[in-house]
Amino acid sequence: MQARRIVSLAPSITEILFALGLNEQIVGVTEVCDYPPEAKRKPKVGDYQISPEKVVALKPDLVVAHDVLNTRVIPVLKRLKLRVLSANPNQFRKLYAFMREIGQATGAERAAERIVRSMQARVEQVRRNAPRRKPKTLFLISVAPLWAAGRDTLADEMMTLAGGRNLFAQAFSNFKAVSLETAIGGAPELILLAGLKTQAIIDNPRWQRTPAVKNRHVYELNPDLVLRETPRSVEGLEQIAQRVRQAAQG
Repeated sequence: MQARRIVSLAPSITEILFALGLNEQIVGVTEVCDYPPEAKRKPKVGDYQISPEKVVALKPDLVVAHDVLNTRVIPVLKRLKLRVLSANPNQFRKLYAFMREIGQATGAERAAERIVRSMQARVEQVRRNAPRRKPKTLFLISVAPLWAAGRDTLADEMMTLAGGRNLFAQAFSNFKAVSLETAIGGAPELILLAGLKTQAIIDNPRWQRTPAVKNRHVYELNPDLVLRETPRSVEGLEQIAQRVRQAAQG
């Protein structure tokens, strides 16, 4: 049965639903769903904490959730007999599969396939153009305290596809706190900052001995493009690829 009343429980999912042309079927989103701008006008079911009562009140025939961000509320909604579709699309192949699954559940299969094929072509273009030299890359989502991307993240796959070498891919999975000594000791050649300002790094004397700071390969990235798993993720990948190529040239 094709869903007609859809509730989204994460900003990334709301983006996907709008990209699939499902604006009219979306009856609820979260307080932090801000793209596209029309999403802000939808009824709200909570922020990072979802209210099951508000979800039920909207009488959805499909709730689309994120396995990591909504891990606590998903079992509750299932116990309430709601139809829940969820995933942790932390790789492009998983993101493609999730978008296709949403398309099948909502009658938007063609739109999903069109978007996936476009993304696949752009991702392949980045992979083909990746430099041979793979600069050691540090991806940060916080500076104080220091939080970095490890493996099993879309950020890690983006760095790899772009030709970079994630400094912490072997050390841990997901995003973790790391010591300043460990990060600096890794001698990153490229530092990518998701939603952070470059001054937080380049103004710190301790960072100034790293190759990244010495060669001015410290760059700010739009967090929505590199942290949210959406059709716009390919834009984030392309921006990372540009920075990796610059760092690879020294």
